Amino acid sequence: MKQNQLNNQSIQKQRPFHHLTTKLRKWPISNRLKIAFGLLVLVQVVSGLVTFYQISNINQDISRLVNVEEPLEESILEMEIKAGEIARAVLDYVRDRNPKDLSKLNISRNGFTKSHIQYQNLASTKQEKILSQKIGTRYSNYNQMATSITSLVDQRDAALAQFMKQVKHINKLIESERLETNVDTPDGEIVRADASHNMEKYLNIAFGSVEEYIVQRNHSLLSRIFDAEQKFKFFERKYLNSMSDHIEKQRIKDIGNEFEKASVQGNQVMKITIELDQLLASFEQNLDSIDELLHNQAHPLIYAKTVQATHDADSSIRSAKIVISLLAIIGTVFGLFSAWIISRGIVSPILELSESAELIAAGKVEHRIEVDSQDEIGRLSKTFNHMVDDLVIAHQEAEQASHIKSAFLANMSHEIRTPMTAILGFAEIMRQRNEDPETIRHIDTIKKNGEYLLELINDILDVSKIEADKLEVEEIECSLIELIEDVKTLMEIRAIDKGLKLLVRIDGKVPRFILSDPIRLRQILINLLSNAIKFTKQGSVQLVIRTIEEDSKSPCLQFDVIDTGIGMTEEQISRLFQPFAQADSSTTRKYGGTGLGLTICKRLSNILGGEIYINSEYGIGTTFTVTIKMRPISDKESFDDQIFKNEVKKALSKTGTTSDFEMNYNILLAEDGLDNQKLISFLLKKSGAKVTLAENGQIAVNLALEAIEKGNPFDVILMDMQMPELDGYAATKVLRSKGFEYPIIALTAHSTNGAKEECIAAGCNHYATKPINRTQFFTTIQKSITEYREHMGTTH
Repeated sequence: MKQNQLNNQSIQKQRPFHHLTTKLRKWPISNRLKIAFGLLVLVQVVSGLVTFYQISNINQDISRLVNVEEPLEESILEMEIKAGEIARAVLDYVRDRNPKDLSKLNISRNGFTKSHIQYQNLASTKQEKILSQKIGTRYSNYNQMATSITSLVDQRDAALAQFMKQVKHINKLIESERLETNVDTPDGEIVRADASHNMEKYLNIAFGSVEEYIVQRNHSLLSRIFDAEQKFKFFERKYLNSMSDHIEKQRIKDIGNEFEKASVQGNQVMKITIELDQLLASFEQNLDSIDELLHNQAHPLIYAKTVQATHDADSSIRSAKIVISLLAIIGTVFGLFSAWIISRGIVSPILELSESAELIAAGKVEHRIEVDSQDEIGRLSKTFNHMVDDLVIAHQEAEQASHIKSAFLANMSHEIRTPMTAILGFAEIMRQRNEDPETIRHIDTIKKNGEYLLELINDILDVSKIEADKLEVEEIECSLIELIEDVKTLMEIRAIDKGLKLLVRIDGKVPRFILSDPIRLRQILINLLSNAIKFTKQGSVQLVIRTIEEDSKSPCLQFDVIDTGIGMTEEQISRLFQPFAQADSSTTRKYGGTGLGLTICKRLSNILGGEIYINSEYGIGTTFTVTIKMRPISDKESFDDQIFKNEVKKALSKTGTTSDFEMNYNILLAEDGLDNQKLISFLLKKSGAKVTLAENGQIAVNLALEAIEKGNPFDVILMDMQMPELDGYAATKVLRSKGFEYPIIALTAHSTNGAKEECIAAGCNHYATKPINRTQFFTTIQKSITEYREHMGTTH
């Protein structure tokens, strides 16, 4: 106890403000801030009293600038705006005849008048007062013209309405005459019908031309109107000459008189329109004169006064700066003292809070902040603890969402691969049975696009795995020469289809066997070569392999894929490795693809301990360079370009010698998909197998057990893992639990991580993915049966 007291006294001697700090931490932060800022306020009050006089001088200069010059400037700008709005309202009314435009016109007039009155009241110099009178005079003329224009528009509309009414009346008279006229002879009937039709036609042409003239102001329409009037009178005379009855002739003359009235009314409409155009031209000139007064005379006056007022204000400000600088020094001293209060009483607890937050950020989510006060920081600590609890829950939910995403991708893979099994399988069967070249080309197209769809699915799944850090990469012994031969054989077909040469060259010596992931390395090379062939129209594609040493302890394999294709620009290269992106949108439209291949190549090369580089020149070609870390199995076993070519020749000499599979087995096929039942059954029966079908897992279990009881067991069960009633996993577990020892091969469209392991864990001996590769599929069946028979020590 005494020792603790001595320690406390020692601490207090070392920290003279410890007692004050401890006492401050017991106060609410608001009280601490009141003390700190109270001192600052005191300094500010004193400073304010000292600087009041200086500020008042500045205010006098600025008030002159703000209360006089700025309102004058605002009134001039407002008059400019309102003058333009008056012109816009007048022109809108001329065009649309909308009463709302008249309301806008009145509002703009009132706004101009108000701004002009404000300018008159603020004008203090003789020049400003003379300018105000000029503005008023020109605005009066401008306003009177606006009234005259709107009045002419109303007159024109009234005359046009009367003209339209007269035209409709004439049309009715012509129609009535056509019905009432007595026809003496068939020839007369034709003449009158033609004349009445043309009278009506040219009447409407004249009317339409008048309306067009009002809208377009096209003077060529005047000749059309004149021509229509002459044609109307011509057919009127023709109509009269074909008639003998005096009463009928009088009716036609009446129509002609009515037409003369319409002509007069139409001329009146055009006359008003011409007068309106002239007035509009004068109206625009008057607007320009008002703008000239406001912009070229009023603004310079205001600018000169503003410059003088600004100069006076600057002088007052310079004198105030000296006084304010002295006060700033005093304020700084008091500010430092206030900062000390804030630091000792507020910052220290916040730092403690920050240290706890860093521990939690480092992954120690079990850590919680100790709450030792009831002030704002104490409440913040409690809130932070609640937030950490919420983060733990959110992390758990995120992991659950990741599992849901994985399940979705697995299901998507299954749902697409299952029908693709039937599509590709039956396409292969059709190709074997068909000899028509055109049909074979169509079938090859189906296969090619089906295989392309599978590549896209695999790309999407791989990107998803990479993003989630769930892509499985293994390091196993693999033959580099066999891997390169395999890639060359596969890609050479595509190159030949496009008329290209695929060249493979070994630069120097490379190890025959390496420790790496052959599947992922093969995927990188196939993706790069596919791209090179896709974007190369003519020439060749090369694959060059060499060994490089970044340092003595880390040798690397380097693969160069060189093409003579379209090349790329710097901009296209910059976005090349972005997921779902290609060089540009036209590339997607022309060549297709998802833009995932190169993204996958880059990520895989990184995972394999290397990198990918690109060197491209637009219009000339592209070189992709991939490096991977590798560990050769033996330094003595290596091969060069000549050895590789000899190996390829040997491989080519062996092609075409494989015989068909003989499948003389009793096989149970558990598959719920009808198309896949037909396909797999056909392939097995064609190879000599006896096939029994089961639509779901329960039927498969019953048939398998019954076959054993009858003494004729199935040699192998092909078990689809996703079926109704009882799925493949459950069915396999039931069979194994009942002592079923014969081989079971899992059939699944799932290609996600863990699918194979899950099937093996359920009790399956082997695993085959959909779509089915015939050779691999039959090989797996034979391998399973052979392993079982060797294990049981029996022969067939």
